[in-house]
Amino acid sequence: MIALLFGIAAMASASPTPIPELIDLNNGLKTIASALGVLVITYAGIKWIMSEGPQERDDAKKTIIYALVGLIIVSLADELVLALYHPA
Repeated sequence: MIALLFGIAAMASASPTPIPELIDLNNGLKTIASALGVLVITYAGIKWIMSEGPQERDDAKKTIIYALVGLIIVSLADELVLALYHPA
């Protein structure tokens, strides 16, 4: 659902005449997603530090990696949509 909203908002910002309300929505969603990503990384870091076994450490590492990948995708969402809808 959030990915769909990002796509719609990014398409609006990539159009020849951007719609200001959708650009604001896009920026707001990116801010919320980034904040949640940082919180997840912080939580996983604490979980990693407090872990007692290798399985718990591996789970925390995977969570951090997934959150980082998500943050990268969020930060590149506009560029990805531009590349898909406006090829060079």
